[in-house]
Amino acid sequence: MCLRATQLAVLLPVLAVGELEGFLAAGHASVAYLIAVTWSAVLYAVALRRDTVTQPWVLGDVALAACWLVTVPRMCDGACTSGPDWVVPFAMGSGVLAAVFSSAGVAFHGLLVLGGSYLVGIWPRLDRAPDALSSIAVTCFLVLGFAVLARLIATWLRASARTTDTATAEAIEARAREAAAQARIDERFRQYDGLHQTVLSTLTTIARGGLDHRAAEVRELCARDADFLRGLVTGTAGGGSGDFAADLAGVVRDKQTLGLRVNSRFHDLPAELPPRVAAALLGAAREALNNVVRHAGTDEAWLSVVGEGDGVRITVVDRGVGFDPTTATVGCGLVRELRDAVTDAGGTAAVSSSPGESTVVEVLWKP
Repeated sequence: MCLRATQLAVLLPVLAVGELEGFLAAGHASVAYLIAVTWSAVLYAVALRRDTVTQPWVLGDVALAACWLVTVPRMCDGACTSGPDWVVPFAMGSGVLAAVFSSAGVAFHGLLVLGGSYLVGIWPRLDRAPDALSSIAVTCFLVLGFAVLARLIATWLRASARTTDTATAEAIEARAREAAAQARIDERFRQYDGLHQTVLSTLTTIARGGLDHRAAEVRELCARDADFLRGLVTGTAGGGSGDFAADLAGVVRDKQTLGLRVNSRFHDLPAELPPRVAAALLGAAREALNNVVRHAGTDEAWLSVVGEGDGVRITVVDRGVGFDPTTATVGCGLVRELRDAVTDAGGTAAVSSSPGESTVVEVLWKP
């Protein structure tokens, strides 16, 4: 578009001062130029809107350029010099347009038509120009050379674009595969955490002989674990009652069924918590108490859950054997529950313990 505008600007100064000497039909020459300007404006306006130039527009542009190559020079009586100057550049632009937006065959035949039209238009003036042959050769070389160069550049740009598009599509597909794989891993960890905190904890305690599986409360706990396991298989597990305090009380009840005496205190809890946050806090409290049951070597723990404004602070303390948090396995259990679930929900967690000493787990979430 910029090339065409530059090419057509050649005649503007001549028209501005009204000097078209040497033209047999100055009015006709002016009309031809104005038609070329109007056609070009419409052509590139449509091209910008469609983001391409379709075949009919290319053929129309070549046809008009061929027409002017034949007719405009014949309007000149031989003395004019500036009048026909816009015709050849316009034809050069048409050749570039055909080379870029048409097939090789259409572009080739379009250039033949332009070259033939140029010869037909310039033929009557050959005997009046001593260097006509060299001028014709240079003009034909420019028209052909610009078209070939444009074709090569367009081909290279399109090949580069296809390569980039292919690489981008492959990168998007790879990211999608990676995201799907990560989602599967996250789902496995989520399921493991749920099992670790409920079914596996119950089964482990029973297997160690710490529970009488015939006791009514143990059977109720096993029934709840069975419901959880059934929901895990069907995809309906993991939802709480919506009452954070009641869900906390359920956690305490389950751990007491496993033989852990839990001294609990709930105070000034928020009326509502986001479901994701509530699930993370419940998971942290449950896993901290599980850690006492399985590793602390004591049957008593203290659970304090206190509201701090719209936030919640959970503290779990035991007087067991303790452990070294820096050497704890980070793949599952307490450390993972605190590191991933609580942190991802926007909270903070800290574990204070050492071998032979008590363990303190503190979780804080604030909106």
